[in-house]
Amino acid sequence: MLSTGAECLDALLDGGLKAPVLLEVVGAPATGKTQLCHQLAVMVQLPRDRGGLNGRALYVDTEGTFRPERVVSMARYRGLDPEKTLENIIVVEARSVVNLVEAVLALEGFEVDLLLIDSIASPFIFPRSIGEARRSWGRLVALLKRLSKLNRITVVTNVERGGRASGDPYTAMWVDKRIKLTNQSGNRVDVSLTLPYSVKKCRLMISEEGVLQG
Repeated sequence: MLSTGAECLDALLDGGLKAPVLLEVVGAPATGKTQLCHQLAVMVQLPRDRGGLNGRALYVDTEGTFRPERVVSMARYRGLDPEKTLENIIVVEARSVVNLVEAVLALEGFEVDLLLIDSIASPFIFPRSIGEARRSWGRLVALLKRLSKLNRITVVTNVERGGRASGDPYTAMWVDKRIKLTNQSGNRVDVSLTLPYSVKKCRLMISEEGVLQG
């Protein structure tokens, strides 16, 4: 079981992320989606008795948002060596759909326990056909689901809603869990579990140390 690093979010997810699982993180810009991806890339490296998997992460960056300095801050807070933590995060840039698919298909060669795609929405902006974008997106998510099961790993994608084509209804059938992040006052974010539907919510705080219970 992989901890998110925030107790209330773990509780919302029934204890954390148990592989194989495909989690979709949804939210408007600046709600902490990328911050959570960074934190998970750190958390997976912790020993199992501290909520980690003693593993590595593959971080597919489609928008140039990966920040090594954030990993360093989070690693120090968790008592990890920042340099070794960065070495255990394989960062692959994928600005197009083709590059994204290639990165995903290369997964098995990396021997990782966690795949992060930040963000999966960006390459699927097809101005001529939103329908085709949704279908292509859905096919990729189906592939992610299959790879998650075959390799017994956790897959996390983040999706910015608003101004971009939504992957639904094609992605919802493959996603195991979906959480929605909503900005509140200051650096606090409300989180709700929307797939499967739940009335439970929690509040997170974005800080220098990471995404913590708020």
